[in-house]
Amino acid sequence: MIPGAAADDFSTGRTYPWNGAGVMMPVKAPYTAPNTIMLCGGSNYNTRVGLDTCVSITPEIANPQWSIEHMPSQRVLACIVSLADGTFLIINGAHLGSAGFANAQEPNYAPVLYNPALPFGSRMTELATTNIARLYHSEASLLLDGSVIVSGSDPEDPNFPQEYRHERFSPPYVLLNQLRPGYTLPVKDWAYKGGYQIILKGTASTNMKLILVGAQSSTHGNTMSTRTVIPATKCTGFSCTVYAPTNALVCPPGWFMLFVLDGAKPSLGQWVRIGGDPAQLGNWPPGPFTRPGV
Repeated sequence: MIPGAAADDFSTGRTYPWNGAGVMMPVKAPYTAPNTIMLCGGSNYNTRVGLDTCVSITPEIANPQWSIEHMPSQRVLACIVSLADGTFLIINGAHLGSAGFANAQEPNYAPVLYNPALPFGSRMTELATTNIARLYHSEASLLLDGSVIVSGSDPEDPNFPQEYRHERFSPPYVLLNQLRPGYTLPVKDWAYKGGYQIILKGTASTNMKLILVGAQSSTHGNTMSTRTVIPATKCTGFSCTVYAPTNALVCPPGWFMLFVLDGAKPSLGQWVRIGGDPAQLGNWPPGPFTRPGV
């Protein structure tokens, strides 16, 4: 069973309508490490008080067990956004309530940064607060400049009316006082296991890392298709070869934002398609519109 609170209180829930939010930790070449899944927030069946914990598990290992980390505050109806540097943003939601129209109170205005590279138990940092309530039906998605677009809220809540304003949230790396790395990418349609050249602009490849973040669609605490992949990369001077993930199990076919990091500051992202279009989603009939695809 998925534990609720640190005391293993199983009278709590993380699935609808006691919505928590889930994400898979970044996968890294050579993709031999087992995957870890994390669920954050939820609420208590009886008291409707939001949970202040995240739980994670590595289901493919022998005798997998849940691990528990504390968030800075309770949160139900959260969104989790994969960021351009391999960290995650936990945002939106409430301290009290559940999913459904007008079922949440006490908005949680403080986003949290989760850094899986830090020691377990010290991975969360509370960031700058908003003053806009984002409850049921809120959304948050990563943009190509590394910022996050935040929108939506409960359309039928008399205390927190439907929210038509959008916010752009800047994670800490956007605010760093340093130039973004730049690059050109001649080929944007990648086959599995293929090697593709990146030409760096303005700085040599002394401290480079590449991050792939899957195209996102966010609703009800789920961010569909999101996946963070750290591919194998070989750099010499101003040229890097990035190697596409090995197969669809590591990286389902689809669109990914590619970010180049020189230290902590990511580049502007560029879209790449990995694994082609096996479902022929881009095979639209002729018409007075721009056909999708690369």
